[in-house]
Amino acid sequence: MEKKERIKSIDVLRGLTVATMITVNNPGTWGAIYPPLKHAPWSGCTPTDLVFPFFMFIVGASMWFVFSKAGCSFDTLGKKTVWRAFKIYAVGFLLTWYPFFSFPIEMAPHEIMGIEFSFPAMKNLDTIRIMGVLQRIGVAYGITGLLILGLKKMKYILSAAAVILIGYWVVMMCFGTGETYMDVNGNAAQRFDLWLLGSRHLYTGYGTAFDPEGLLSTLPACVNIIFGYLAGSIISKYKEDKLMASQQLMFWGAVGIMIGLAWDLAFPINKPIWSSSYVFFTCGWASVLLGMCIYIIDVKKKDRLVNPLLTFGMNPLFIFMMAGLVAKTMALIKIPYQDTVLSLQPYLYKTVFVPLGGFITEDPRFASLLWALFYIIIFWLIAHILYKKNIFIKL
Repeated sequence: MEKKERIKSIDVLRGLTVATMITVNNPGTWGAIYPPLKHAPWSGCTPTDLVFPFFMFIVGASMWFVFSKAGCSFDTLGKKTVWRAFKIYAVGFLLTWYPFFSFPIEMAPHEIMGIEFSFPAMKNLDTIRIMGVLQRIGVAYGITGLLILGLKKMKYILSAAAVILIGYWVVMMCFGTGETYMDVNGNAAQRFDLWLLGSRHLYTGYGTAFDPEGLLSTLPACVNIIFGYLAGSIISKYKEDKLMASQQLMFWGAVGIMIGLAWDLAFPINKPIWSSSYVFFTCGWASVLLGMCIYIIDVKKKDRLVNPLLTFGMNPLFIFMMAGLVAKTMALIKIPYQDTVLSLQPYLYKTVFVPLGGFITEDPRFASLLWALFYIIIFWLIAHILYKKNIFIKL
């Protein structure tokens, strides 16, 4: 694919976000993680809780520069938006389904023209998770893209964002059945997903069928994209005055953070539910950080400091998908270890990174972080090769 004119600060922030997403998703062991690399147990926000909404924000900022091109009709862009949303969702769904067959492989009997054959048993789709990180990105991209293309004017788009955030808050308050509307069991987002998708297709990591990337909570996540779209318009408006663009983004980011903190008193900042206060809080920080990137790169011309992040930002979803694919593949490779059998990743962690980390500290969290850093370096090298060869894989 050919290189296109791009906004370097957006690519750098996108690269930082993807690198952090891969790092926090791949510790050496989930039992030993430094606190900033953990998600908040429920309400609240850690640095890790900022990563996913940052990516959604950057999706919106990039969307501005695609949608604002002259001569692009609704029909043309609408079809492209739906097609890209489908591709992103499909890749996420296939990654969730992977490796497609049960391991060890069970042979399922079939009969063809009176002759019985046995084929590997395919993993049961009746229990596969419908949503996930890539799936949410795809669904939110499609919904938001069509909304922006349909409404056109920024004042209508921001009005829609306000309706979504306030409406979501009202729905959460009115239709929850728990002791409070924020309970993990009985909140409106969970009830909607249970009704539409069924408990067998939801995430169960909270001890119950509740999906932090569910369908209803994807609606406020769309507003992260809308606010990113607004940030893209600010960058475009002040394209000849980068300092002003940086200042505007940081100012409105600070406003967003304050609104999020104020709304937190009534609708707590919460990533699993993706509360409306969480949208403002995370978009505020994303805007501040984007403003800082513009200041460093375009105003101070210190882009060498952030160039290593650029490689991740050029093939973000492909690299994120590959990181997940490799992690799931390593889980299929079994290696004898002492009196048991380990998958490849824990085997390498125990035999290489635990001893290596032990030279510096006995804290197991350090060894766990070493593995995560090793993993991200591997994918940085892949991303760097793609970038140098001018290969951009757009999902």
